[in-house]
Formats: sequence, C-alpha cells, structure tokens
Amino acid sequence: MDAPTLRFELRLIPTRNLPTRNFPTRYLPTRNLIAKQESSSLPGLALTSVLACLHRTRILLPLVLLRVLFLVLFLVFLPLQVGVCLASESVPSTTQQASQCAQKVVHHAILYQGDTRSFSVYLPNQSANSCEPLPVVFAFHGVLMNGQTMAEMTDLHELGARCGFIVVYPDGSGHGRFRTWNAGGRSGRLERVAEDDVGFVRAMLRIVQSKYCVDPDRIHATGFSNGAMMCYRLAVEMPHVFASIAPVAGTLAVPATASSSLTATSSLTASPLRPRAVPSLHIHGTEDKFVPWDGPNARTPKNLDFCSVPQTVAAWTRLHATTYNTSILCNTLPCSDRVQDGTHIDIQSYQVDSSVIDNSAEEDIATESGMGSVTSTPSPIAIQLVRVHGGGHTWPSGKNREWLVGTTSKEFSANERMWTFFQEHPKL
Repeated sequence: MDAPTLRFELRLIPTRNLPTRNFPTRYLPTRNLIAKQESSSLPGLALTSVLACLHRTRILLPLVLLRVLFLVLFLVFLPLQVGVCLASESVPSTTQQASQCAQKVVHHAILYQGDTRSFSVYLPNQSANSCEPLPVVFAFHGVLMNGQTMAEMTDLHELGARCGFIVVYPDGSGHGRFRTWNAGGRSGRLERVAEDDVGFVRAMLRIVQSKYCVDPDRIHATGFSNGAMMCYRLAVEMPHVFASIAPVAGTLAVPATASSSLTATSSLTASPLRPRAVPSLHIHGTEDKFVPWDGPNARTPKNLDFCSVPQTVAAWTRLHATTYNTSILCNTLPCSDRVQDGTHIDIQSYQVDSSVIDNSAEEDIATESGMGSVTSTPSPIAIQLVRVHGGGHTWPSGKNREWLVGTTSKEFSANERMWTFFQEHPKL
C-alpha cells in the first residue's frame, strides 16, 4: 500500500481581489493558505483542520507571523506524518520480528495482592517443539526502568535465542517505565510502601514452571542496579530455587547469614533442606556514581542503605564459608586491556580451600545429589568479582546512556560472561 502523502500549496491572490478596505501590503488574508490533503492520516487531517479554522475565522495576520505559524505547524506535524510513513513501510510485523530473532515472546499479567503484575517470557525457537527442559534466566531491571527497557539495554534474550535458554523480564512495582524492586535496605516512607516482590517472584516462577519446559536445577537470576540488589535478596531468601546469580552494578541490601538458609524449605515437600549458598558473579564499575563502589555517599537517599562492593563480597564469602564449614581462598586474575575505551578489568575468584574442607558434610551433599563418593578435586568457584576500572553505572557491552551513567566497558560482554558462569554452576 502506498504511504500517505501530504502536499502543501501556498497561494497568494493579487491585491485587486482583496476587499474594498485598504490593507497594508504586509498583510495577507489567511484564507488563501490552503493545504490539500491526499490521505486520511491523522497528522494530515490535524494540520488541515488548523488551517481550515484560520480560513473560517478570516483572521488577518502580518506576513512574517504567517510564515512563522506555517513553519511551526509544518515542523510539528511533519514528524508525525513521517512516523506514519515509516510505520506503514519500514516496521516489520510482530511475527516477522519473532522470526528474525528465532524466538517467541509471551507477555503475562497476573493479579498479585490486589495489583496487576506483569512479566515477559522470551523463548528460544527450539523450545516450541521440544520437551527438553531448558535453563531460565530472570533479568531484573533497575530503578525507573521496566522489563522492556531492561531487554533493550541488555539484549540478553538474543543470547538466549542463540544458546537455547529462556529469558524472563519481570516488571517491578510502579507504573509504566517508572518501576522499582523491594530489594531491602529501605526505611521510612520507602519501607512503608514496599511491595512483597519476593512473593511476586514465587508466584511468577510457579507460572513459568507450569507453562514452559524448565530445568529446575538451572534457574538463574541477573539484574541491574536495584535489580541486582533484588538478585541478592532472592539468593538469600530462595537459595534452593536459584542455582546462581549475576548482579551487575548493584550490591547486597539485606543481611546475608547462614540462618536465612537454614530456615529454607522445599516448595514441593515443605521439608527442611540442607543449607545452601548461591554462587555469585558480581560485575561492578569503580566509577559508579549511583551505587558507588565504596557504598552510600552524600548523593544516596537518606532512607536507602546498601553495602559497598567489598562489604558485599566479604558477606557472601562468609555465607559460603559458614554454610559449608570451610575456608575460602581468593585469587586475583589481571586481564589484558583489549579495547581502548578508558576501562580495564581484573577478576577476583573465590574458591573453596580443599585442604580444610569438612569432607563428611560434602559426602552427605554428594550422596543426596546422586554424585556418589567425593574425590579430592577442589570444589568449583562459588564467587567471582569482575572489577571494571573506570566503568560507570553501566551494563558492560550493553546499550547505556553514557552521558548520564558513565563509561560503558567494551572489554567484555556481561551477557557472555554470566552465561558461562551459569553453565558452570547448576544447582547440585
């Protein structure tokens, strides 16, 4: 179908056709400004209506003002008209977009505690005709974002389409694109209006598991900023649900103690479960101004508190050491500077010290998970910290508004890094 067009015609009549009253030559009747609409598009009709109104009222304006008025109307309505043309010619249909991305998108809305809550599920193409259980990655957005903007910033679902895992983008509480998560650390009014987001995640997870073929041992979570803090809260309160987490630019905002794991129960049997600490890949920029590396500062709202990055890693290391009754070793691995973007990274890897591990406890864990006897090989790395020197409040290799949040590192892809970590750390 041809795109709608709008043609303007400006006609000036000779002065002999003016009324008998003598008008200064710098004046012209606006009734001679005619717009001919050749389509029924909304922008064109709107412009035609404005000009017709001027024609009916016989308003006399100075020529200079008339030209200014015409220019303003043209600039206001032209983008709308162009938008109509682009929408009719260039934008593919939803079916075409899903085909290009090789995945299906399903939007869900549920009623939880009297409020409508929503989330979107991106399915890899192979899941449509296969019953093979797939990994799931929940991606939690930051403050003043929603699931859609999280998807636009990270493109995590594109990696899911290539590698065969489901991505879920939940929407926090709030309206439109102005949403948040109750990740802890609130006080005063913020605490009084806090939603039960952990309960919402539980409800959402039940729906995802009932409608899609999900591997219960490979349910992971990542998040940005406030969403990263939500990851830590879920790992503390639901350690037997999430296999591993990958917080980006957000820290711990709730107490992380072994007692929180000891009180966990199975959602299926309601029987006590063995304490478990959730493996974590933490990515953070040293020049983050919104969730600073060293913790809250003068710019932080007074009714919001959270740990610094060193405090978060220390608390998570203690949680692992206490849970498994062992010691944790740390190795720092420098990385070569691959891209000249003003950033470079190093990686701190925390590993269970096999020389002092409680073998009896590990034998029990191995027996429960069907692994048989325990070998003398070291346990997998449970915690990694990717320190982005010079990085801002950003998603590495993502689509960030750098003028607002700081430098985006191109040294590595946060998506690729966390998917590798998730593959290495299923729930045992």
